[in-house]
Amino acid sequence: MKLFARLVLALFIVSVDVLAVSCQEPESVELERIVVTPLNSSQSYSEVSRSIDVVDYSVPRLLSLQSIADPLDKLTSVTITSYGTLGAAQDLHIRGSSSEQVLVMVDSRPVNDPRTGLTELYQISPDEIERVEVIKGPASSVYGSSAIGGVVNVITKKPSKKPKTVIESSFGTFKTFHESLSTSATFNNLGYRLFYAYDSSVGDRDNSGYLSNDWNAKLNYEISEKNNIFFNGGYFQSRVGAPGSVFAPQVDDHQRNFINFMDLGWDAELFEGANLSLRGYQNTGRLEFEEGYDPLVKTSSWSRVRGITVKYDQLFFDVYKIIAGFDGKDNKMNASNSGKHRYVVRSPFVQNEVALWDKVFLNFGARWDDYSNFKKEPTQNAGVSLKVHDYVKLRANYAKGFRAPTFNELYWPFDGWTEGNPRLSPERSWSWEGGMDMDFPNGLSFKGTYYTNKMKDLINWAPGSDWVWRPTNINSAKIDGVEFNAVMPLLKHLKADAGYTYTNAMDTVLDRYLIYRPKHKVDLGLSYEYKGFYVRLSGQSLGRRYVDTSNSEVLKADFITNLETQYRINKNLTTFLSIDNIFNKKYQRILGYPLPGFDINCGVKCEF
Repeated sequence: MKLFARLVLALFIVSVDVLAVSCQEPESVELERIVVTPLNSSQSYSEVSRSIDVVDYSVPRLLSLQSIADPLDKLTSVTITSYGTLGAAQDLHIRGSSSEQVLVMVDSRPVNDPRTGLTELYQISPDEIERVEVIKGPASSVYGSSAIGGVVNVITKKPSKKPKTVIESSFGTFKTFHESLSTSATFNNLGYRLFYAYDSSVGDRDNSGYLSNDWNAKLNYEISEKNNIFFNGGYFQSRVGAPGSVFAPQVDDHQRNFINFMDLGWDAELFEGANLSLRGYQNTGRLEFEEGYDPLVKTSSWSRVRGITVKYDQLFFDVYKIIAGFDGKDNKMNASNSGKHRYVVRSPFVQNEVALWDKVFLNFGARWDDYSNFKKEPTQNAGVSLKVHDYVKLRANYAKGFRAPTFNELYWPFDGWTEGNPRLSPERSWSWEGGMDMDFPNGLSFKGTYYTNKMKDLINWAPGSDWVWRPTNINSAKIDGVEFNAVMPLLKHLKADAGYTYTNAMDTVLDRYLIYRPKHKVDLGLSYEYKGFYVRLSGQSLGRRYVDTSNSEVLKADFITNLETQYRINKNLTTFLSIDNIFNKKYQRILGYPLPGFDINCGVKCEF
């Protein structure tokens, strides 16, 4: 009966949207063609030598997002493994990497937790995002540690030129509520943006409730044209249940997160073609975990990262560009169960771009990461892109990557069963790729890439002769893959898109498949947009994947179908509705953590 009532509600809202179609003029959307992430400097998309996806979160049709992970999961070679509903952990994998091997940044500020190496994606509000740039494959020669699988750079919204206030409210199944407020303006060259969001849910399982508050502020002062000082700051707090696996449920475990950040910088064009960027930032996080009540066991950990970045780029004769700079980071941790620890990283880097005949674009560079707790780690990259037609590009790229051990892997305290290993070395990888991009004015596009990535010194937790589990650098892996994506206009307002990923991820020591790496991933979508009305039907199939290193147990392949729709009533008011898992399929992406069935979310956005 409840499922029937939800379907009736969904169909009613969709029907209201359809009947109102004729009242709104079409809205044009300009596609972003300049990217900053591949070489850490502004670069034309046509010059990029590697596979990169740009997800535009500012378009109205992404209003119904509960997490930034939702559209990322639809990209080729990107897989999100979720442990539950809103607030649950979500692991981000790119090209068969582990989630610790993916570097996540917000406005080019690294946000991976140095204690675990992970990023809690639910702590980044979709409402504040302008776009996300996703690089696939190693990028350590540009960004350092953790960029083995790829880089995800979240670029947030800037202060508006005119005063603007946006209110968004939504509700859904599992008593899920979202409220957000942002206000922005620019006066006398001083721009500001203030944001607050509240999220809550009871969750789909016992002890899976979630509650969070998120505050952000952004200031930008334009001293002169192309000469800006900026400040970003924010505070996030949450309380989330930790229900554990269905095989060993935990009904009274909880964790609290307290995160704040500050980011201060100066960007200036010193003279034509020469730019200087200075930045200092600090990320601070505190995690409190409460286990049980009889007796109450409480652990806490605190981490802080302070960093500085100096970057200079200059263009010579319109054909050669050099990007050089220095990164410095101070990483600290103080945990109740593993004590105080610290390490410092100093990293000079240089990148070069060469344009030949406006058809061939070369890039090459290197970086030296000097860690205070182990030796230096040099990385290199080289790439080429060739415009064979105004709308067709061929590309090839080579890159080396590495991941430094986390605080937990180095210093986990001995508890009789587990213990860290301070003698660990970084994980290392070597990758090359080749591909083709086609992008035609009529909206037809195609992208295809073949890649191979070899890894060694992978960190693996395993029991020793004393039966104590410790991490060691013993594993190696080889991951080969092919990714295809196409967008096809069918009618004037109707288009289809399709993506396919083949991944062959092998542990070369055990000669077995890496766990939770599906060989096949298919994404399909059909969307219709006309006069302010938008509807999209999409489906994703994830192939079978092994859940243990012996390759004896698998999760079956699944196919999940979703629907999203919205209608822009006028320039100030937009309604939206999304339904995940329309057919109420039972499935899971991590063994023991079933994901919810039919899930509906609807709301309204008001801007003035």
